[in-house]
Amino acid sequence: WQWKTMNDPVMGGVSKSEFHADDERALGIWDGEVRTVPFLKEPGFCNLQAPPMFDTADFPDLSGTDGLVVRARQTKSSGLTNFSVMLMTKGAEHLEKQGVYTATFFLTEGVQDHFVPFTAFVCAWQGHNVSWCPDVKTQLAQITNIGFGTAIPGPIGQFRVEISSLSATTFDETLLSSTAGFITLAAFDGTKRPHVSWKAINDTAAGGQSTCKFEVRDDYADYSGICRDMPVTESPGFTQATTGLPMLAHFPDVSNTDGIILGLRSLEANVTRFTFAFCDSHINLYRCEFGSFKASFEVIPDTMFTEVFLPWSYRCEFGSFKASFEVIPDTMFTEVFLPWSAFSDQWSESTGRHIADSPPDRDNLRSVSQLQLRTEGVVGRFHLQLRYVLAGRVPATLVV
Repeated sequence: WQWKTMNDPVMGGVSKSEFHADDERALGIWDGEVRTVPFLKEPGFCNLQAPPMFDTADFPDLSGTDGLVVRARQTKSSGLTNFSVMLMTKGAEHLEKQGVYTATFFLTEGVQDHFVPFTAFVCAWQGHNVSWCPDVKTQLAQITNIGFGTAIPGPIGQFRVEISSLSATTFDETLLSSTAGFITLAAFDGTKRPHVSWKAINDTAAGGQSTCKFEVRDDYADYSGICRDMPVTESPGFTQATTGLPMLAHFPDVSNTDGIILGLRSLEANVTRFTFAFCDSHINLYRCEFGSFKASFEVIPDTMFTEVFLPWSYRCEFGSFKASFEVIPDTMFTEVFLPWSAFSDQWSESTGRHIADSPPDRDNLRSVSQLQLRTEGVVGRFHLQLRYVLAGRVPATLVV
């Protein structure tokens, strides 16, 4: 298929990029610079698409696969690292509008396979997320266009991307942690490294009635409790297990990995949706509104004065990157993979659900300072047993 760039001058911007094939090295070279759009005063974008705009093609049926693998690298020193992969399909059209499924990934200076699961894709039109597109997994037999883009929103800067291949993939989650190069962030099974200190926090400090406990057993950590509605708002409260104060901790650099791998099991069918979150040293202390530290609390009407305790660890909460996941109750331990593109630091304070796509960048992933396992936006009993938290890559079995 013919590849062609489409940059923001189509909407009044001044960004530019070019593409050519290096037949000798069997590479596609995408070279360009994202600049500020003059009338918006915000960064623009560069896209690379096949076939070009207004053309379509019949791509292979990808039904039954789990995601895409981008084999590429970014070769310009201090160049952009946050990119997206894009899909257009026959079924993602609405009132003459063509939706585009996008998911972000990070490039390094070394050639690597970057796994992007279909669960990480969101549908957008002209840069805004839309709800009228069908689930991307129902569209894998109807792909009409593929492409790459610089991140939106993203920084300005230059880039030079060498693309080796774009493939569909399947993977076996039971093999995730056996992949060479995984990084242990926390472990309780005694096989990877001594566990990091964790503690349980309930919403009682904010006037709630939820309870939880986090206890380390022989080869796992036991996280259990009850999430209840807040008395005043009647909305679900929260519980969380968290590592120590972020200003006193530092975890390994995970910027060259694809995401988080959780080894766990659930023993309670009442609550199956959980959130994993992390903080980093760049954002936790200063990224709150107007540079302030925030902590929510509730006060039940009473004629008597009372005291509300706000732990210092709350200062990290509003700058954390969160990703939700589901666990089906089972007696067997399993592994859950959360790609970095599934995380966002823009989320609802009441439910924890994302309100905008804002994944971590490489600087965030170089300076992880706190880990969190949360129950929020739900009511009921829960019981998780956690063996480890890893950062790593997904072993890919490439298909046509």
